[in-house]
Parts: sequence; structure tokens; C-alpha cells
Amino acid sequence: MIIPKDTIERALLYDELVRQCTATRMDRFNFYQTLRNYYLFGTADGRGAPYNKIRATVSTLNSFIYSPDTMRFSLHLGTEAPPDDVFKAVPLAKEVSELWRTSNAHILFGMGVRWAHVYGVMGMKTMWRGNGIRGYLVEPHQLGVLREDFMNIDDQEAFTHHYTITKTQLASMLEYNPRRDAILHRVGRSMTDTLPPLSSGLSRLIIGSPVGGAPGSVAIPGNGNMVDGGIGGRGPTYDYAPRIEAELIDMCDLYVWDDAQDDYQVCTRAAPDVVVYDRPNSWLGHVKGLSPITMIRPDFELYDYFWGDSFVAGLTWLQDWRTERIFDLRAAMGKQFDPAMSITGGVGIAEEKLLALRTRGGRVNFPMPNAKVTEHKTEIPAQIWSDLKELDAMFDDQAGLGSVLQGKGEPGVRSRGQADMMARLGSSRPKERAVAVEESAETLAGRMLRLKQDHSEQRFQIVTEGRELTFTAEQFTKDYEVKVDGHSSSPIFVEDRKHDAITLREQKAIDRETLLDMFDPPNLQDLKERLKKIEAAELKAHEQELQAIAQGQGKAHKGKKE
Repeated sequence: MIIPKDTIERALLYDELVRQCTATRMDRFNFYQTLRNYYLFGTADGRGAPYNKIRATVSTLNSFIYSPDTMRFSLHLGTEAPPDDVFKAVPLAKEVSELWRTSNAHILFGMGVRWAHVYGVMGMKTMWRGNGIRGYLVEPHQLGVLREDFMNIDDQEAFTHHYTITKTQLASMLEYNPRRDAILHRVGRSMTDTLPPLSSGLSRLIIGSPVGGAPGSVAIPGNGNMVDGGIGGRGPTYDYAPRIEAELIDMCDLYVWDDAQDDYQVCTRAAPDVVVYDRPNSWLGHVKGLSPITMIRPDFELYDYFWGDSFVAGLTWLQDWRTERIFDLRAAMGKQFDPAMSITGGVGIAEEKLLALRTRGGRVNFPMPNAKVTEHKTEIPAQIWSDLKELDAMFDDQAGLGSVLQGKGEPGVRSRGQADMMARLGSSRPKERAVAVEESAETLAGRMLRLKQDHSEQRFQIVTEGRELTFTAEQFTKDYEVKVDGHSSSPIFVEDRKHDAITLREQKAIDRETLLDMFDPPNLQDLKERLKKIEAAELKAHEQELQAIAQGQGKAHKGKKE
């Protein structure tokens, strides 16, 4: 895209691009609000369901496809990488794995994966702040893209990132800006470019309640005990929505591809339309064309829709159906405990007599000999329990979670080997999601390492081929990819990884220290130190054994001569 040099034409282009990128933002915001309510509370309006099966299903599925405490990375070098970089890749791969944890990315990424199941996609922005990397989750309604049929955000000619900051934060950002006072005087809230927070009670007022993936979904009424923005039902009521009293400024970062510099041009604007900065993309110095935002996608279902397919949207029908069945069961059980009654052949006020009959120890006398009190009991259909079991099975089927994967018994399974085989065969669908999550994790980890190459002076050392290499991350090649090592991001692959490690050790393709790395047990460093002592003792014993054999052979040879 050619960006005009003229200030007015440039501003008009930016305005038009923001409009095009945010064309669907309000519709998606309403959709996401309903999905959030379903995930947190089990109903479209946030009143709450007696049992929220959606949240339980998402939590179980998420635990299968991502584990924050086992993730490890490796570096794959390109054909243009220098030979010495093969050795440098070893400590840098360990540094990426350590950076993943110390920057808190492992927790934020896990939260992003969970909410990507709710919304269909999530973003994560990484920045270098101070002496380290900071990460921030970006909800999809905070983003806008020019082409919604392009899956990769780095393929977009233009996209927007919307966020809010306090006025004091903006003043700090503008500390060295010569237009600081003029900008602070003009900025303010503008309802034309503002969405209420996704979790606020106000946002429910603008929702078209049905979910797009389930047009027949309905809100299940509670018992009427409601507070503003709260949940119906018994017990405490709250909607987990943050309340912010500070004055917030709506901000928008517009990324526009500039053909002249072969990279993005970034225009930061404050509401209503105040340009704060208009500068080349400075996120990375040594690699062009990359943005600070990484998209988290837990599936590859849609190939031509940027915002992905919401897993929760596909469960809303089942959740409403299940909630209706629970209310039916509750009503039937109430009628059993307190059945309807009728009086035939009696005289007097029937309501008073029925009230007396319902009172503990109450008695009623009828002057007519043929008077009769009848209880009209309601039988609970046995079908209602099987319906609930079938509905729960539908939830599990949507998630691809069979009974064996959830630790439940399966008819006909008689041995551990048979159960392991069934678990492997039954985990194919969650594995597909785990691989999709790995792709996002690799992209994010790769950008984190590139940030370290740009900003860090940390030195690394490695001894190889009798020489010691000391280098910084910036001196490492730029021709590489970060990969998740051995599918370590998902618990589903744990047993496969251990089996491969044992096989490699049996074939003497790896040493025992590498075996420890592949198993990644607790106190790994301590175990490695203990292993060094064990191997040293074994080597000493082996040398003594060889020495004894040599001495025995020498004596035997001497005896033959005599």
C-alpha cells in the first residue's frame, strides 16, 4: 500500500482504513458478550444455570490440549545458518523455555487458549519493557482487520488494535512529545469509537440475545433474585466484571503496510481522532513485516475466516436443553414432595382444610361420611435421567473426550495395554487441537526470542570441540524457527514422549542425561549432578575391573612361560 505524503490525504486514508477494519466490531462484540455469559454462567443473559456444563467441558478439554508446566522448545536452523550456530542453538533453546516461564507467558498463553475456545480466537501482544518481556492478552473485539478472509495477521495490509489507558499513562507516553499539551487538551471519550467493556453490565443492554451459532438459544429464567449485572439463583450474585473509576482514554493503533519501507507504518490515535504518533514499525529492528500481536487458535476448522470458530457457540443448544431438563426435574420433584390435593364430598372452605392437611400434625373433620381427600402425585419419568446422561455424552462428543480419556471405565476393557491403546485412538481429535495450539505457541516463542535478540545483552557460553564460545542472542543467526520440543505442550503426548525416550536409550541413541531432559522430572538439575557422580563411580569401577583383568592375564602369561 502506498501511503500519501500529504498530511490531509494521509489522515483521510487512515480514517477510511479504521472504518473498514472495524466494520464488524460491534456485531462481534455483541456475539462475544453472549458467549462470555454462556461460558461463565450457562445462560445467554448471565443469570446462571443450575449446572454449567459448558464451563466444565471447556476446562476438561483445555487441560488435555495445553499444560503450562511441561512446555519446552527447540530451535530449527535454516540452510543459511552458519555452522557454529548449531552449537549456539542448544543454550538458546533452553533460554526460550526459561523465558517462557519467567515472563509469565506460560500462564497468559494458557488463559488465551481457554478463552479462544469461547470466542474462537484470542490475541497476545508481547513487548520489551525495561529489562524483560511483557505479555498482554488481547480480546478479539479489541482487534479489527482489513481482510477477514486472511487467516494470518501478518498477511493483512492493515489492522487495528483498540485499547484504553488512563490520562496519566497518556501523559507519561507523551513526555518527550513537543505536541504534548495540545494532545492532552484534545483527547477525551468518544462514543462513536467506544465499546463498553466486554464484561460490564451495561453491555448486556445492547445485546441481541441469540448466539449466532445457535439461533434458537433462549435465556433460562432464574428465580428473580437479581442484582444489577448479577446472576440469578440462590447464593451470592456477581458478574465478575471489573469496575474502573479512573478516566480512560480510547486508543487505537493502526498498522498499515507501507510498500516504501517494506514494513508496517503504525499510527497511534487517541479518541476522538487525535494522532499521537505516526511512525515506522519499531517492534523489531532486524526483522521486518512482523507485528507484536500473535493470534491463538485452538483449531483449524475455518480456513477463510480470521475470527475462527467458537467452540462454546456449538454447545449453547445443549446447555439450554440441559437446563430445561433440570428445571423439569426440579418441578417434578417439588410436586412429589408437595403433591396436589383435592377434597370430594366435603363441606366448608376447602382451602382452609387443605392448608390444615399440609400443616404438620394438622387434622380435619368432615361431617359427611363420603368425604374423601385425594393426593395427586407426579411420577418422575425414568427417561429424564437417561436424557441428562445422553446430553452429557453429547457434550463429551463435541469435545472429542471419550470415557477412557476421562479416567472412566469402558465395557470390554480388561488390561492396561488395551486401555492405553483405546486412549491413544480416542485422543485423535484433542490431539488435532493440541497441534493447533502448538503452532500458536511456536509463533509466540519465536517472537519472544527475536525480541531478546534485539534488546538483550545477556551472554551465553558453550564448550564444543575443545573451544569455548561466548556470544549474545543478537550474534545468533536470524534464519531459524522455534518449535515445541517433542509435543511437550500437551499432556496427551506425555506417554508417547516417554516411550520414545526409552526406545532411544535402549538403542543407545541418547545418553542418560538426555533421557533425564526428555522425562523432565522434578529437581532435574539435582538429578543431573547425582548422575555425574554415579557415572564417575561407574567409570572408576570399570577401570578397576579392566586393570584387574589385565593383571590376571599378565600372571597367566607369566605362568605359561615358566
